[in-house]
Amino acid sequence: MSRTTEEGSDKQRKPQSDISQDTPSMTLFREYSRVLVNKNDKYERVYKTSRDITVRSKRIIFSLQRIPGLDDDEREKILSSAASDLREIEQTQMKYIAQELVDEEPYQFVYAYTGGLQEYIEALSLYYFLTTDKIIGHSEIQDRLRFGTSEEDTDIVPMSVLVQPKEYILGIADLTGELMRFCIKCVSTGDFEVCYRICDVLKKIHGGFLSLGYIPMRELYHKFTVFRSSLHKVEEACYSLQLRKSEVPAEMLGDVFAMYDADENRQEFI
Repeated sequence: MSRTTEEGSDKQRKPQSDISQDTPSMTLFREYSRVLVNKNDKYERVYKTSRDITVRSKRIIFSLQRIPGLDDDEREKILSSAASDLREIEQTQMKYIAQELVDEEPYQFVYAYTGGLQEYIEALSLYYFLTTDKIIGHSEIQDRLRFGTSEEDTDIVPMSVLVQPKEYILGIADLTGELMRFCIKCVSTGDFEVCYRICDVLKKIHGGFLSLGYIPMRELYHKFTVFRSSLHKVEEACYSLQLRKSEVPAEMLGDVFAMYDADENRQEFI
């Protein structure tokens, strides 16, 4: 056997260094790996909970949009059901997210639950407007998402779901579209006073958005564009309503405006 072959055989038999031993670098690497895996798992759990919040909030909005044309008893029944559903979202999914974020930096997980939070704000603000004729404030929403601060929650540590001003503004921007739909339905059912109140509120919201100035946020720019379209439809509805009052008896105005389909891209009433 040649010397070259013997040397190759010796190299093969030479014991390899154990890279899995607990050196300081490997110990630190394993710790970083464990932290990242736990963070990714938590992010995914929060994201899935946010999707559940989105689905439940949309159902609340759909139920509230059925109110125009109903009698007082049916209206109160829907509002009561919506209040109960909102409270259940807060005490289940929202509290779960708050528990997941205990001792965590909340800004690292904002994008995991921002979709559900915005949809929840939209549903809550629509319910709040229908019961108070006002727009709910940012601090009021944040207070509803704090847990462990009341006598009912004495068994848990204080915790909350962070509501950034950004999420609040985007949720209110979505609300404007729902108010427009509610207004058009009220026109078709003859509840004209609600239309005027919605128009006034949307104008005030529009002024508030303009006062924000330039904000480098593409999502807000898109929603504000849709908002201006919704405001235009509501203003047109109220303007046309005023004109038709002198032409059509009050009891027939609802039938006239029922011919208008708010979901089509038509720019004026028939």
